[in-house]
Amino acid sequence: MREVRISLVPVYASERPAGEVLPARAREYIAGVSRDRPDLILLPELFANHAAEETIAAARAAAQTVPGPLSEELAALARRYHTYIAFGLLRRAGERIYNSLVLLDREGHCVWTYDKVAPVDWEMDKCGVTPGGPPQAYDTDFGRIGAAICFDINYNELAETWFRQDIELLLFSSAFPGGRLLDAWAVRFGFAVAGSTWLPANRVIDCTGATVGRTSDHLPYTTTVLNLNRRVVHMDYNLEKIDLLRTKYAGDVLVEDLRDEACCVITGLKPGLEVKDLIREFDITPLSAYFDRSRQVRERHGGLPWRSSGI
Repeated sequence: MREVRISLVPVYASERPAGEVLPARAREYIAGVSRDRPDLILLPELFANHAAEETIAAARAAAQTVPGPLSEELAALARRYHTYIAFGLLRRAGERIYNSLVLLDREGHCVWTYDKVAPVDWEMDKCGVTPGGPPQAYDTDFGRIGAAICFDINYNELAETWFRQDIELLLFSSAFPGGRLLDAWAVRFGFAVAGSTWLPANRVIDCTGATVGRTSDHLPYTTTVLNLNRRVVHMDYNLEKIDLLRTKYAGDVLVEDLRDEACCVITGLKPGLEVKDLIREFDITPLSAYFDRSRQVRERHGGLPWRSSGI
């Protein structure tokens, strides 16, 4: 087991009164979920410094640096509740503006920033937002994470990039909930997804594509417990090896049948027994390696070419 408690704190971008750095509702919800002792609190895209209008001047006026007023207020809360906090920020870095997800660690330090790789065209043309470069996963003390911001979810090349970096949890910080696009990423790429948006309906999805946590108008914030010590693998070439694994580690692992997708999930139940290590021990073919091998063979036989560089 490698459990993580993920809290979703959805806040609408217009809920911040003039002169207020951190919206009161965000502070209220963070205090509410703190009772669950979360490992990570996720806030939406641009929830506190959205530009007043779609112009470069308005975007520059709204953008903040890190450290800055908003990050400092949230850093104090991260320290108080001993939790990571990931939040959307219209971020200024030198002369450039980014639509970013900023991660603060349990001591309130900024340890990772993800910049939206696929802003909407008007964000770039009208607001001067610079798209992010090739992203890198981040290893927290509970697992490996990646991110996507709003419109990013339409681009599978980003999902492929995270897939190749073997992330365990995708943080989706957004204006809209993402709907079945989130399910598709979880099912196809085998990582969990946590989404926090401007709207009431938000979800946590495990690596099988099952919804395991949600918010609504009645319960506007939530905390979900996930075991991140899980891996989705294809059934081809692997079933006999998995059976040997189950024999050697009887009671310490579970295997879940995803027959409809021709896959299965290996879950580690014993603390410290990492599924990624078991995959190496039994020479189980990871999902990404199997797909890439099939692509290479397909191209060798005159089929469609492929590229492995991601974004």
